[in-house]
Amino acid sequence: MGFLGGESTEDTDLRPGLAVVGIAVGVAVVQVAVFPHSTEVRWLRFAVELLLVPIPLAGAFVVGTVRDVQAVWRPLYAGTALFAVYAVTDAVDELVTQPEAVTLVFEDGTLLVGSVALVVGALRWSTHRDARETDLRRRNERLDQFASVVTHDLRNPLNVAQMRLELAREGHGTDHLSTVAEAHDRMEALIQDVLQLARVGESVGDVEPVSLATVAADAVTNTSLGASGLTVEADARLLADRGRLTAVFENLFRNSVEHGSTNRRDSSDETAERGARSDQSSAAETTPAGAGGRRAVADADGGTPGVNVRVGPLEDGFFVEDDGPGIPPEEQDRIFESGYSTDTKGTGLGLAIVAGVADAHGWEVTATTGENGGARFEFRGVSFAAESEVSTSGPRR
Repeated sequence: MGFLGGESTEDTDLRPGLAVVGIAVGVAVVQVAVFPHSTEVRWLRFAVELLLVPIPLAGAFVVGTVRDVQAVWRPLYAGTALFAVYAVTDAVDELVTQPEAVTLVFEDGTLLVGSVALVVGALRWSTHRDARETDLRRRNERLDQFASVVTHDLRNPLNVAQMRLELAREGHGTDHLSTVAEAHDRMEALIQDVLQLARVGESVGDVEPVSLATVAADAVTNTSLGASGLTVEADARLLADRGRLTAVFENLFRNSVEHGSTNRRDSSDETAERGARSDQSSAAETTPAGAGGRRAVADADGGTPGVNVRVGPLEDGFFVEDDGPGIPPEEQDRIFESGYSTDTKGTGLGLAIVAGVADAHGWEVTATTGENGGARFEFRGVSFAAESEVSTSGPRR
């Protein structure tokens, strides 16, 4: 790449420093050749001021070691070049007679502009360094999470599968194979979540306008929530990575199903028992559309009975809320930690994935209590598409 061209400076080597040296020497030669010699040559001051020249030249070679984006190295290169011009002009000024305009431009002007350029470069470098350190810290945290999953969460079901398989081989019955299958399913779920967690931790690059309603509907097809269990109150067009946003809804829907269906298990069993004791079939035909009717519809479309989730836009984001048992206030700050789960069959990575996607987009996600006491997740700091208009039509079922 050229001195100021291209996205990377990997191939610049000494060229930026040599370019600054060439600019400084060229300016000095032009000034000595064009302007008349001074009647009073101050050799001592010339020698002292000439000592300033190596400083920006050395700085130019140091800048040449910076391997970073243009936003960082361009102002640094420009600043060192302008300082080199200032240094040689200040020294040559002791040997030749230059007009005030030249002195104003090549000394005062380059000193001022060069200082601004160096400050801008330094600030951008500091910002980029902080972002890189933050990204490195996130990578290290994910490595710790992966190590924990491999050494603990994956090893436990693997040990169970090995022991039960050995019992089956020794003739203790084939009932142990069902436990082996469950252990394999858990390991598969863990592996999928770990791979997803590895991807969502990366910073989001290009974003696109994404329909909130469409993404939520797409996510339902990959969960056991069921289309009848989802209500989108209003649509909005968000600027997001479509694939990662879909992963957010999938994990939140699974979380609602896992905890909501468990909470309703007892009440469902009681309802079934009462129905079994009743011999009045007409009562079932005249049952009003309520919780029981909703569960029947959910069963028909493959969803989990009795679990309902609402999705809708906020002024600066969106929310996802269910009608389950909710999250205790003392646990709301912990649920996004990797490995934290109140379900013994859960991987504990679903909400960590949600937090990772939000963080990668620059959003803030918080857990709170919904209108009906269920879990509510709010995403703030979300950018909307410029042409976005939230739909004013009724709720979408």
